[in-house]
Amino acid sequence: MKKLLFIIILTFSFISCSAEENICSSENILCEFFEIYYPIQSNISPDNAELSETDLDTYQKISDEYLNNPDAESIFHLYSNGIFIPRFSYSILNEFEEEELWLGVALYPVDKKNSLTETLNIFYTNSDIKYASESNYGICNLDNNSYLSTVSTKIYNCNKEDLYSYDYWVEQENYMWRIKCVWETESFYIRNNKTGTFEETKAADTCRKSFKSFKSKIN
Repeated sequence: MKKLLFIIILTFSFISCSAEENICSSENILCEFFEIYYPIQSNISPDNAELSETDLDTYQKISDEYLNNPDAESIFHLYSNGIFIPRFSYSILNEFEEEELWLGVALYPVDKKNSLTETLNIFYTNSDIKYASESNYGICNLDNNSYLSTVSTKIYNCNKEDLYSYDYWVEQENYMWRIKCVWETESFYIRNNKTGTFEETKAADTCRKSFKSFKSKIN
């Protein structure tokens, strides 16, 4: 009996901890093609552009068109200069209802001519492409020492005056994901709705936790 009771308690504890992780999965129509962690105190933005099979087909056609175009230097010259379309985003507000952090997920067609490093170097340095990102978020530098950087994933640190952000890129065979996380204050306090107390939150840690949890469900 004691053994059975221990198993029940252990199972309930596991379920409770898992529930607190707040993973946006295919149960949410916005996350049909991926899953990602979002903090329990965050707000899911209402103005996201739902990703669809039509979008995937369109991006695939753009990628193929680019591959057969000898004059195109990068995929971003064919795809709207790298415009960011949030497919899922969340924000964290402080006790004054002011936004402390924002994270969004966007999808791009993949660049089949260049490696991910070469593709992103064009995105951040090419005079025709970089303006859209640089004007909003400043200069972005590749973080080669991050545990999140691999052959198929890259993270960039961006800064413009008092605005800080990360760009986290994930490359697949036919698509690229870009996850943008933006904040102004490195450390802030948010209310825990369960305990009623205010807890210190570090922006960079929150961003990296979402990046690390990200899993694409596109074959």
